[in-house]
Amino acid sequence: MLLLGFQSVYVVCICYTIVSDFRTLTIPNWIVIALASSFAAFAAVYLEPGAIPVHLGVAAILFLLFTAFFVAGWVAGGDVKFIAAIGLWMGLEHVVNFVLLTALLGSLLALALLQIKAHGFLAHGTLGNNPLFQRMSSLAEHGQCPYGVAIGIAALLSSAGIFQR
Repeated sequence: MLLLGFQSVYVVCICYTIVSDFRTLTIPNWIVIALASSFAAFAAVYLEPGAIPVHLGVAAILFLLFTAFFVAGWVAGGDVKFIAAIGLWMGLEHVVNFVLLTALLGSLLALALLQIKAHGFLAHGTLGNNPLFQRMSSLAEHGQCPYGVAIGIAALLSSAGIFQR
């Protein structure tokens, strides 16, 4: 039952972040705090003591990598915090899959937004009335990419093995 609680916190935090980043380009600090603190409790109960520094190292590497991306202007500050918090959960076993999925999904999202900006195909016709497509058009028009969406979806897709005990 406790494991289900950890899974629920993980999934709810990530789903909330996906929606929040898409709607407002904001990743709330409380999400990062909830993910990190629930990982600490999860690690205390389920991980071997020697595995905890490895998880911390993965998070630190992702934080440093995405800080460099932030400095380059490729991602926002919330993305840096969010990917580091998820990195805590991934550990070595899942981080490669997670990073590759994040890169793939982020690329697809960016390409879709570039296509929308170049062709504006969502603004016209029946799709233009859909709030989802209106938001995509607005993001494309302003040159914005909610990378937290890609990070979150990759985190959900990569997390199945995390909770198998």
